[in-house]
Amino acid sequence: MLLRAFAKINLNLRILGRRPDGYHEIRTVLQTIDWFDEIRIEPADRFEFVCRGRPLEGADGAGNLVVRAVREFERATGQRVQAEIELVKNIPAGAGLGGGSADAAVTMLGLQRLYDRKLSSEELFLCLRTLGTDVPFFSVGGRATGTGRGDEITPVSEDDEPDYWLVVVFSGVAISTVDAYSWLTVSGESNTIEGFYAQVDPGSAAGLPVNDFESAVFGRHPFLGKIKSELLRLGARYAALSGSGSAIFGQFDRKVDAEKAASDLARYGTARVTRPLSRARYLESVFTGKA
Repeated sequence: MLLRAFAKINLNLRILGRRPDGYHEIRTVLQTIDWFDEIRIEPADRFEFVCRGRPLEGADGAGNLVVRAVREFERATGQRVQAEIELVKNIPAGAGLGGGSADAAVTMLGLQRLYDRKLSSEELFLCLRTLGTDVPFFSVGGRATGTGRGDEITPVSEDDEPDYWLVVVFSGVAISTVDAYSWLTVSGESNTIEGFYAQVDPGSAAGLPVNDFESAVFGRHPFLGKIKSELLRLGARYAALSGSGSAIFGQFDRKVDAEKAASDLARYGTARVTRPLSRARYLESVFTGKA
C-alpha cells in the first residue's frame, strides 16, 4: 500500500506556562494541509526500513518515528511486523509542519489495515501519544484543538471544505522544538487560559492567529519575521509561524494571489502553494495512493 502523511500548520498556538510534569501547557488549533510524505508498505520476510528524499540526519536509524511506530504497533498488538517500509520525505524537518509526527501516525494506520488488527480509538491515541505530542492529531486530521501538552485532541466541527489558499515558506533553517522552548519567556496575562480564550476562538480560524513562539524565534532568526512581513505585504489575509518554526504560512483568498506571492518568496527557499484539508478529505486521501 502507498500512504500519504500530510503536514499541518498551527492556526494559533499559546503557551500557558510550565506543568508539574515539566512540560508546557499549550492551547493550539491544528489544520492539515495538502503537502505530504509518501510511505510504501509491502509484505516481506522481515522488517526493513529505508528513508529517501529530503536529507534527514539519522533517518534510517531506530530513532526514526516510523521505526518507533512499528515497534509500538508490535507492542500494542503482539503482531510481528514483516514488511518493507519506504519513506519518501517531502515535508522538511525542523519546520513546525509535523512531518515526522504524520509519518508515525500514518504508519500505525497502515499497519492496522495491513494486518487487520484495528485498535480502539482509545488504544490508538495512547500508542500515538507515546511517540510525540503532535502524533495523535494525525489519526484525526482536518481541524482540531490540542490542549494539555498538545496531545489532547478534540476535532472541530467542519461544515464545508476550507475555502482559502496557503503559501508555506521554508527557508532551510531547521529549529528543534527543545531549542525553541528554551528561548521562550512565558509571562503576562496573554499566557493564561483566560487570555487565550479572550483573543482567539479555538474552534475557528476566523481570528488572527497568535503564535507565542514568534517573538523568541524571530529574535534569533530575524529574517523569518521578514518573511512574515513579506507575506502580508503581498496580500496575505494573515501570516504566522507554524509550530515552533521555522516555516511561515500566509492565507490567501485567491489561488492566483497565492501563486504570485510564492513566486516572489522563492528567493527565501521553498515557497509552496497548498490548501487546507478537511477531515473527510484527509482521511480519504491518506489511503488513496497506489504502489
